[in-house]
Amino acid sequence: MNRLSALLNSGAGARLRDSRGRRVAQLLAGSWKAAVPVSAITSQEIEELTPLLLSMGAGGLAWCRLRRVGGQLSPALPQLQQAYRFQALEAALHLHHLKQVIPRMRSFGVEPVLVKGWAIARRYPEPGMRPFSDLDLCVLPEQYRAARAALASLENQAGNVDLHLGFGKQDKRHAAELVSRSHLVRLDDLEVRVLSDEDHLHFLCLHLLRHGAVRPLWLCDIALMLETRADDFDWERCLGHYGQQTDWVACAIGLAHQLFGTELEGTPVAGRANRLPRWLLPAVLKAWGTPFHSLGQIAGYLRHPASQLRGLFSALPHHWPNPIEATMTVKGSFNELPRWPFQMGHLFMRTAALVAQLSGNLTTNSSEELSRS
Repeated sequence: MNRLSALLNSGAGARLRDSRGRRVAQLLAGSWKAAVPVSAITSQEIEELTPLLLSMGAGGLAWCRLRRVGGQLSPALPQLQQAYRFQALEAALHLHHLKQVIPRMRSFGVEPVLVKGWAIARRYPEPGMRPFSDLDLCVLPEQYRAARAALASLENQAGNVDLHLGFGKQDKRHAAELVSRSHLVRLDDLEVRVLSDEDHLHFLCLHLLRHGAVRPLWLCDIALMLETRADDFDWERCLGHYGQQTDWVACAIGLAHQLFGTELEGTPVAGRANRLPRWLLPAVLKAWGTPFHSLGQIAGYLRHPASQLRGLFSALPHHWPNPIEATMTVKGSFNELPRWPFQMGHLFMRTAALVAQLSGNLTTNSSEELSRS
């Protein structure tokens, strides 16, 4: 173990991650609002947090929060401003793509529902605040094959479309019911179908937890939806009566209250928001205090399994499961029990899936060798 790994795994490293996570939360809280004052922050803190914020896709929001203090505060501010400008440009390109994809899918008899991405970014005051790198489109099971054919007909133009059959394996709600409550919103001369606010908030909460709440941007989405909800927002529809899944949603909303100060007084989740499991908040702060990295490295090992088995298994110990993600993987409850059994279960399930994929790749490679011999 090198010196950096030793530091990160030490008590001092844990306190450092927690401290940085808290500063990220303080900086991003209300960053989408025009009149939120900036709390005391030093040039050194901005420089330290900037790599974290950029790695998490929160550079644009941080810039909007800090631009009022002037460019003299930190030489790192231009990096955040650059992120804001790039995100605005990228959003325009993705919207152009969206205007091509949806009409093509409709020509194949498919009515997709857009989630995340522009479906939530449109609620932010400025296009550079909230980045989105792909188009998440959900379709009913009976339309899935036609949807794939529609995307295939677009060839290279469909490269950043993430097509979903329904609305996620962990969502107990019926896809047809969600589609029936969806509605159309205007994007220039195109109408785009999105979930109702209640259903979208539910979806965003599950997405946040399923991915370990590692990106503060996802919690910003939830806080924004809560703060801009209509007076007739239907809490019963949002929460539903799904037992454990309802509690997951309430815990995610509670994180927005705890970390961003989102007001929940008078709502059905107010009580739960004030008594979250003791391990939950530290887990989020730890994730926010650590640069965001995907697990693409492990996936890369699977492309050349025969020569990189050693690299795969040496990488696994460095990806000890996030306790939030692990709880969701094994469909556990957000209670006060220790998380390590959930993490072990998560590790077992993911390792089994990787081994199965690896075995499939090895079989495919062997077949290819035989066909060439």
